[in-house]
Amino acid sequence: MRKSYFIIPRKPLATAQVRHAGSLLVVFPLIMKSLITSGDGTAKLVEIADPIAGPGELLVAPIAAGICGTDLEIISGDGDPAFVKYPASLGHEWAGKVIGHGPGVNAPAIGSRIVVTGIIPCQECFECKNGDTNRCLIYDEIGFTRPGAAADLITVPAWLAHEVGDNVSDESAVLAEPTAVVTQAFMKADPKAGAKILIIGDGTIALIAATMAKTYKPELIHMLGLKDGQNEIAKTAGADKFLTAPTQDKYDLIIEAAGSPDRISTAVGQLVRGGTLLLLGYPGHQRTAAIVVDDVINGDLNIIGSFGSSLAAWAKTVEMFNSGKLDLGYLVTHKFKLSEFSEAIAALKSAPAPRGKIALIIN
Repeated sequence: MRKSYFIIPRKPLATAQVRHAGSLLVVFPLIMKSLITSGDGTAKLVEIADPIAGPGELLVAPIAAGICGTDLEIISGDGDPAFVKYPASLGHEWAGKVIGHGPGVNAPAIGSRIVVTGIIPCQECFECKNGDTNRCLIYDEIGFTRPGAAADLITVPAWLAHEVGDNVSDESAVLAEPTAVVTQAFMKADPKAGAKILIIGDGTIALIAATMAKTYKPELIHMLGLKDGQNEIAKTAGADKFLTAPTQDKYDLIIEAAGSPDRISTAVGQLVRGGTLLLLGYPGHQRTAAIVVDDVINGDLNIIGSFGSSLAAWAKTVEMFNSGKLDLGYLVTHKFKLSEFSEAIAALKSAPAPRGKIALIIN
């Protein structure tokens, strides 16, 4: 049985907010901390007023937030400016516990552990009406344009919350967002049983892709990484072979998850006729890759880009977690307190292998 949830107030109890939710007493501060960057290469824990859940919203205490290469791009200012609003409140990979309801909301119940669809769809534009909510024309995403979960508290639309079962560890739950990104990509690429798959990269997205690829019953999964130290975690993820240098082997599906223009160029030549190159790694704003167009046309190749995750991808991801089909707890290899965010960022940049997901433990 999970323990009741409390946040220790940073102010005297007389000035803290106290709310009753059934048998659960929740105490939390009027002033909280949030990890914020202006895109100048630095991030700071900033004291801000507690958010208050509005109509249709949940008040959530983040349990943990993952940090990734995208966060580094947001901090450095190197991300696509169309998708970041500064000052940016970080934390787009996260899981939390419901501690309050806004007006008109009664579910998920207080105390529920949840993950939340990251991109907030408008539900009115052409893309949303066709189910492509990851391409919503009014882009709005947690941790990019609206406050993220690297904070003591966060408010989110209740209708986008997904409860995770008791069988799902906090470590798995915090990986829901990157897993939904991979799910979205696999829904587009639709790997076939018996396929030969190469995954380029050995970071979180690449490792999740290996685990998910296994569920499609491929003939083999090879991973082309950067360092030998990732060999064991790659095999735990599902890779049959871990490579540190390209080979001349041919593949039905190549997943580029490193964001390397050179690797993208090389990958085209490693596809069988009719093969698919799935681009998941982000090389940086306005970076280019050289591709031999003859190879694409004469090889009848498919080059697929995949952005974010739709409502359908989130629903499928949570179903895989709750059913036990996916268990990604092995991927969280480094944990830091929110106050240790500088050390966490340093580890993301240079921690020795084996390295999986780096998580900030918040509540």
